Amino acid sequence: MSEATSHDVWIVVLHEMQMHVQRFLDDNPMEYKGKAKKAYGVGLGMVSVLCKQMIEDIMEDASHEQI
Repeated sequence: MSEATSHDVWIVVLHEMQMHVQRFLDDNPMEYKGKAKKAYGVGLGMVSVLCKQMIEDIMEDASHEQI
């Protein structure tokens, strides 16, 4: 079995963040309502999109390193 690289670790961390973001959206632990709930959803959605893009960038960087 090969060792995990820093790329592997970051991909896992970012994926876990995405999973937590979804759980926060579903649970709404702060019990936001109205405009605050909409802002909460948009803000967390932005975090999720950022995580997704970072994962894609890391995977692209990793594929270039193996060439």
